[in-house]
Amino acid sequence: MKLLRDKKQLTRFLILYQSAVYRPTRLADIAHELEMTEQGVHNYISEMESQGLIEVSTRGYNPTHEGMELVREVLSELMDFLEDASKKIDLIADCTAIALDDISKGDQVGLFMDNGFLHASHESSHSTGTALTDAKKGGPVKVGALKGIIDMEVGMVYIQIISESHRPEEIKQKYQKIDYDRLAVIGELEYGIATSSGLKPDIIFSPIESTINAVERGLNVLLLINEDRLETVIERIRQQNRTREGDYRIQHKIIGLSE
Repeated sequence: MKLLRDKKQLTRFLILYQSAVYRPTRLADIAHELEMTEQGVHNYISEMESQGLIEVSTRGYNPTHEGMELVREVLSELMDFLEDASKKIDLIADCTAIALDDISKGDQVGLFMDNGFLHASHESSHSTGTALTDAKKGGPVKVGALKGIIDMEVGMVYIQIISESHRPEEIKQKYQKIDYDRLAVIGELEYGIATSSGLKPDIIFSPIESTINAVERGLNVLLLINEDRLETVIERIRQQNRTREGDYRIQHKIIGLSE
């Protein structure tokens, strides 16, 4: 995340935070709390004052309206990052998985994603835990004492733009060339065209959010939409990617029947 590598922005945020919460009257108080030299804090505050982020007076140091906007912006980014990071590294006390073996309470199990679902087995994995319940193969098992990171890859969204003019034979032939795990339709037009082409949609309701959720679980989703909905879908993917980096960003590809 860029913010966590931006030392200057984080230092400005901390100075504004200290000023807003504790109302310091001395430069030394801020320097002590941030474990910085007084000269270092002075240099920051001088620049921030010229930028209209903080006011300096005999009463102390007070963030301006612009300074509080910066505080809110940084806090929002940090909260989004922490929420997303906790999902990625599974920072939870326990979870429920599908047992791939007969599992007894107290067994050490490995956890991994497959076909969009969390599974537990006696096989080794980068993520492990302790079974909190007994479970038969194929049934649910509760797992605690979680360690490690669950191995998974973010899937792909294939966006297929269709219209009433497309023939069912043409559509079916095109879809057979796409490697997707789930088919999503965004409305009645898309549902009707899919079913008349011999295709059975997996995702019908809340298709955009459900598509994103499925892709985050490692599935490839083929999303059928008409052209009017394209910008809405792209913007929602962009929003979801704002707190993501590298391999965790959701990728999409727009497909036309003429390709």
